[in-house]
Amino acid sequence: MKKITAILLTSVILMCAVIIPAGAVQQSTTQTTEIIHTEFGDIEKISAVFVFDSAARSSSRTVKATDTYKYDGKIIAEVALTATFGYDGTTAWVTSANSSFSTYDRWVYGNERITKSGGTASLSATLSHAIHGTLAVNISITCSPTGAIT
Repeated sequence: MKKITAILLTSVILMCAVIIPAGAVQQSTTQTTEIIHTEFGDIEKISAVFVFDSAARSSSRTVKATDTYKYDGKIIAEVALTATFGYDGTTAWVTSANSSFSTYDRWVYGNERITKSGGTASLSATLSHAIHGTLAVNISITCSPTGAIT
């Protein structure tokens, strides 16, 4: 029962974390789960990508990529990278990129760096805990010249 409640809570949190830009229409969502093996135990990383098309501009997309980290069945951090891309069939570019995060159970988020290069927006940071050590956070979103998101 606790596992079902945790899954439902995580789903609700991920859905609530999505901030829909004005005039945007959600097109697709993907979700994956990965287990990160560390010296202090396994961490579950749930990644979700939300893609929005601009209702005003057909050559613009806003994408929100979220990573939710769980240790011992509890959420320890949620990190999101939101980027808006332009594309014209020949090239793609990042028009804006920003982040948001929440941490729990004495985990600390830091050393954040957001980079924009061509059609790729990337975030790198660390999650640290006095007892459990440091965990690298990396989120990257790429838009192709035709608007495909990877």
